[in-house]
Amino acid sequence: MAGLTQAAPVQATKVVDAEIRTVSRRWLGWLDVGVLLVTLLIFVLFLMLLNNLVFPEGARLGDIMARDSGSESSRRGRNSVDIDSDGFGDFGDFVARLSDVQREVKIRRADGVAWTDARIGRTVVDDDALQTFANSRARVDFTTENELEIGQNSLVIFRSNSADPFLQKRDPAVVVMQGELGGSVNEDFGAFAVELPSGVAVLSADKESGAPADFKLSVNPDKSSTIAMYAGTAAVHINGERYDLGARQALTVSADGRTGGIRDVPGAPPVRAPRANTVAKFRDLPPRVNFEWGNVSRAQNYRLEVARDANFEQIIVDEYLNETAFTHGNLAEGDYYWRVSARSGWVQGPVSRARRLFVEQDVEAPVLELSPIRQAATGEYRLSGRTSPDARVYVRGEAVEVSANGTFDYVFTTAPGAQAIVVEAIDAVGNIATSSQVFYGDTIVSRSN
Repeated sequence: MAGLTQAAPVQATKVVDAEIRTVSRRWLGWLDVGVLLVTLLIFVLFLMLLNNLVFPEGARLGDIMARDSGSESSRRGRNSVDIDSDGFGDFGDFVARLSDVQREVKIRRADGVAWTDARIGRTVVDDDALQTFANSRARVDFTTENELEIGQNSLVIFRSNSADPFLQKRDPAVVVMQGELGGSVNEDFGAFAVELPSGVAVLSADKESGAPADFKLSVNPDKSSTIAMYAGTAAVHINGERYDLGARQALTVSADGRTGGIRDVPGAPPVRAPRANTVAKFRDLPPRVNFEWGNVSRAQNYRLEVARDANFEQIIVDEYLNETAFTHGNLAEGDYYWRVSARSGWVQGPVSRARRLFVEQDVEAPVLELSPIRQAATGEYRLSGRTSPDARVYVRGEAVEVSANGTFDYVFTTAPGAQAIVVEAIDAVGNIATSSQVFYGDTIVSRSN
C-alpha cells in the first residue's frame, strides 16, 4: 500500500507535465499563425505603398491602357477626321520637348507602365502620357512659337499625326482625358487636332490674317468638354456633325454629345488695382494687397492668377472667385505678376494684360530735414521742413499738412521761457523719424535729430 501511495503523486506529476506540454504546443501553434498573419499584413501594406509610388493616385491608367491596347480601328470612331476636308499636313511621328515643369508632374513612356517624374528638357514622343497634379502645370514646345500649356489636375496622351491612306482618316495629335490644355499654333505648323471625350477639335491659324490659333480646351468635372478659341479657327467634330468656331467663339459638349450651340467667349476684365509697377511696402508683417477688376457682361465668376514670374510658370495664387476683388495678406518680399479672366459656364475668356507688383520690406526711417525757425509776424514764428511725400508729420503733437513734394510749414506763437519744438515724421509702414529744437524767446538754444 505504501508503494502505491508513493506512486500516485509521481503519476499525477507526469499527467500535469503532459498537459502543460500540450497547452504549450497549442499556444506555440497560435503564435506561429499570428506571426504569419502579421507578416502577410506587412507584405500587403508594402505592396500598397509600392503601387502608390509606381501608379500615383489620380493616374487613370486603366483608361490609358484600354486606349493603348485597342485596335487601330477602335480608336477611329464616329469622331474621326477626314484629311482632305481639314487640310492636315503630314508631320510624321509626334515629337516635342518639355520646356517647363512646375511642382508635381509625372510622365509615362509609351513602352512602359510606370509613372516617373517629368524633367525639363525631356523629349515627348508618340503615345507618351503626361499627368499634372494640384497646383502643378507643364509646358510642351514643338517649335519656338508652337506650344501647349497643360493645367493642373490634367491627363494628356500625345499621338502622332500619321495618316491612314485607305480610310483617309488621321489620329488626333493630343488626347485630353481630364483637366485643361491651352496653347498657340501658328500657320507654319499647320492644323493641330485634339481628341476630347466628346469629340475631336481641329485647330488652325486664321487663313486670312495669319493669326495663330490661340485656344483653351478643358474636360470639365461633369465630363463635358469645352473648346474656346481666342484667335484662329477650329473645326469640331461631334457624332458626325461639324461645328466651325472662329476667333472669340466657344462650344461646350456634354458627355453624351449634346451641345448648347456656339457662344461668344467673355472678354477680358478691366483691371483696376494695384496699378502697374505698384510698390507695396511693409515694416514687420506682409502687407494686405487688394486686387480689383471690373465686371464682364454675362460672366459668372473670375479666375485670378498671381505668379512670381512674367510667364506665369511659378503661380502662387490660382482662384475662381464670384467677386471682383481679392485680398492677399501674406505675400513675401519680391516681384509678382497678376492677371484675371472671366468665365461664363465652362467657357473661360482670355486673360487681362498682366500687371507687375513689387512687395518690399522697408525698415528705414523717413527723411526729416528742418530749416531754422524764422519769425513770421509779431509774436509768431515759422518752422519749415521736408520729409518723404507719403509720411505724416506731427509738430508738438499736432498734425501738419504735407505737400505732394514732402514740404511742410508750422506756425506757432511763443510763450515765456524755453519751448521744446518736437517734430515727428511717420511713413506709410510705421517707420518714425524725430527732430527737435529748443526755442527760447527768438533764439534756438539747441537742436537734435
